[in-house]
Amino acid sequence: MLTTEEIEHTLHEAYRVNRPAVYRFEDPAIGRVEVEIEEVTGATLIHHRTVTEKCRLRVPLQRPEPMVLMFFQLEGGAHFHQQQDFKVPALHHSLNFMPALQSTYLVGEHSRVLDLTIKFRPREVAARLLEEGIPDDSWLRLLEGADQPFITLHESRKMNAFMADTARRILDCPYKGRLGRSYKEGLTRALLIDQLSTFRTVRDSRDARLNPRDIETLHELKRYLEEHFLDDLSLDALARLYGLNTFKLKYGFRKLFGMPVMRFLDDRKMTFARQLLRDGKQEPCDIADLLGYTHYSNFSAAFRRRFGYAPSVLRAEPSPPFQKRLSA
Repeated sequence: MLTTEEIEHTLHEAYRVNRPAVYRFEDPAIGRVEVEIEEVTGATLIHHRTVTEKCRLRVPLQRPEPMVLMFFQLEGGAHFHQQQDFKVPALHHSLNFMPALQSTYLVGEHSRVLDLTIKFRPREVAARLLEEGIPDDSWLRLLEGADQPFITLHESRKMNAFMADTARRILDCPYKGRLGRSYKEGLTRALLIDQLSTFRTVRDSRDARLNPRDIETLHELKRYLEEHFLDDLSLDALARLYGLNTFKLKYGFRKLFGMPVMRFLDDRKMTFARQLLRDGKQEPCDIADLLGYTHYSNFSAAFRRRFGYAPSVLRAEPSPPFQKRLSA
């Protein structure tokens, strides 16, 4: 029979070593615990599912090196103790920079939790920010030799629909091997950008060039773009529609959401195109036309830049969702 101490010790070692592995524990009195640790380029992904019965789990978490930690609480609530108690409600997310991790993860009796943790080395995050064209971002300054933590577990934000869907797609990835890794890397990149825009907003709202009304308007604009990304949109038309001058539109959108307006639209289009390709109901050329590309080759090149593989891969090698084989 398992004991909670054995589970806690095993998971403590798993998080400390941080190597790809799958752990599963099941006992009628304790419940069920499943943890999967996997690596993609530059990041470690940790899938965690737990259902407890009449027991509590207290798992120490320790890593000595600096890390950027993205956390997504999809079901149930998370409870951490790190000098003080932090609670992350269901469907909330948190972005953190930690020079060293020393915390305790707590799960109470009769709990059901599902969460996703993504760990980056700070240099990997800095490289991705530079790749996105944000060389003056405050996160870069934070990561260049900083030794002070930046923790948002106590001020987690509610996930938007795109973020929650993206996190679940990572957990339920329908592909194996190289395609599966590329698929998760693309989704991880999208989550990082979305989180940076969320937690940058509070800091940047004091920008003298953006008043509170401008910030509210830009958030309304972003919600509009999320629903109308297939429309024929231009910067001038959007500026007129929302009563902004083009400078505030371009500067403010990038400042609040971490990318230019047109790149945001392209990202939404590529995500939509990938879903259509996965559904298999339309030909790639028809999808390119729907997205406004005059030549399929331009669409294919843009899709490859976004996800790391060509659209034809999804059409040529469809793969149904698979069940992960878990071992104790």
